[in-house]
Amino acid sequence: MKKFLFTLCFLFASAIGHADGIEMFGDPPNEESKPGNRSQALLPTVDYADGEVTIDVPYQIDDMAVTIRNDQGVVLYSTVIPSITMQYSIVLPDTVDADKYSIQIAYGDIYLIGWF
Repeated sequence: MKKFLFTLCFLFASAIGHADGIEMFGDPPNEESKPGNRSQALLPTVDYADGEVTIDVPYQIDDMAVTIRNDQGVVLYSTVIPSITMQYSIVLPDTVDADKYSIQIAYGDIYLIGWF
């Protein structure tokens, strides 16, 4: 019975805190794409839930440029994050509707774009 209640609580918490992952597209870093290197490139992941965009990074990244645009190309948010070590959150205005925005992330030789 305890196992059932624990599982039920876990599923309920997961449903409430669910964020939509934003699939990011772009080129992998040059070092990772060299012949003979079998390691997978570690890139930031981006989620969107309840008007908040969250960027998670696997390691410290300096000078990350982040730009969010609407479907007409108008910039809603733009910044350069001097140093990000784990997570960075952006709260968007209440007027933001899903499926009408793009997010662009650039740092070093990496450029990523995704839509939400």
